[in-house]
Amino acid sequence: MLKWVVLAGAMLWSMPASAKNWFLVATSESQTTAYFIDRDSIVNTGSSLRRATAWSVHSTDDTDGTASRELVLEFDCSAPRYRFLHLTGYNASLTVLADDVGSGKWRDVGGGSLDDSARQFVCSGGTRPSSTRSYGAGNPFAAGRRALGVGSNSDSKLNSH
Repeated sequence: MLKWVVLAGAMLWSMPASAKNWFLVATSESQTTAYFIDRDSIVNTGSSLRRATAWSVHSTDDTDGTASRELVLEFDCSAPRYRFLHLTGYNASLTVLADDVGSGKWRDVGGGSLDDSARQFVCSGGTRPSSTRSYGAGNPFAAGRRALGVGSNSDSKLNSH
């Protein structure tokens, strides 16, 4: 039994940490959505494909109570497109409302859109645009609401589209 406990402990110790490094990459022109990317989640998944975790924060809750979404996205860095791999919806208390596998269907990225800013950030390895701001490891929900002017002291609007 002790042998299994030691082996399990060694396996956990050797696993990579799941620290986050959230960057606000864009806010919508209408100030209804703030878009964050976890720079530490960016990984190559093919010759021109990059996967990343994103978090979208809404200025008001959707009719179903969704206030934000955590997304696993894959971007094609050789063509303006992306696809959803996983989506988790949260209410304002960060309680999970939905947890779904994405369709995997490729979608076009429009120039100047939130998705375009996210694609640029992910495909550059988290270096462009240079106006992005790090919010560290904490959940970006409150920072997103502040960036959208919801709550006290709104942050500066970065990379507005």
